[in-house]
Amino acid sequence: MASSILVKDVLYRVSAQLHDITPQFTRWTQRELVSWLNDGQKAIAKYLPSSCARVDAVKLVPGTKQSIESIASNSIIPGDGSSPSLVMGHYIQSVVRNMGTNGSTPGRAIRLADREILDVNSPDWHTQTASAVSQFTFDPRTPKLFYVSPGVPATPAVWVEISFLANPVEITVSGSYGMDGSDTTKISVDDKYVDDLVNYILARAYMKDAEFASNGNQASAHSQMFTGSINAQVVALTGVNPNLRSLPLNPNLPGVQTPTA
Repeated sequence: MASSILVKDVLYRVSAQLHDITPQFTRWTQRELVSWLNDGQKAIAKYLPSSCARVDAVKLVPGTKQSIESIASNSIIPGDGSSPSLVMGHYIQSVVRNMGTNGSTPGRAIRLADREILDVNSPDWHTQTASAVSQFTFDPRTPKLFYVSPGVPATPAVWVEISFLANPVEITVSGSYGMDGSDTTKISVDDKYVDDLVNYILARAYMKDAEFASNGNQASAHSQMFTGSINAQVVALTGVNPNLRSLPLNPNLPGVQTPTA
């Protein structure tokens, strides 16, 4: 899922609301804000997995057993046109089609198969190889793994297009994310979640000074805006209320009561 919003633009919005802009990162450092941005992306992806949905060309490894748990930068061509980087997948959704030996040549469609049927009809299917995949099998109990048939040979390379859910790409803390910075790093979640990210970072920032009553109230307010938005989006998608009551990945605010049912 492509994003167009730069990290430095998110941090500028946060710093401006914190009145920490002249100069920026005086009270709340860039390192702190970036670390909270990373936590916010993880929190969003935890409750809204589709926020990090991807469709990429991936180079398969030899054999039938494949994994999306850790896809190296030289084994992936992002479908959104971004630069390849290490991707940590956590749930395979579909193996769509063959993409040739270079990852950019669309080929034969790939069908979902029942592994038990493959086992019965062709018990030796794990030993067969070919230069293109025709079927894949998947067990949701092991969501990072899938098997392809025929298996992948040592050569030539076999690329396929995969739809899957991934962990947000970690934003490094070493970039130039100031208001006048030159860094062009983009956030990892979709643009529509930018207000949720801002609220998450603000909540964490105000927690830093939560011993002051006004900051504690601000932290609680932004925490509730974040959780309220996430809950509403989950309900809209699933009809199920996850009842998220406090900011994920952070202890409860000191001196602030958690809402009760």
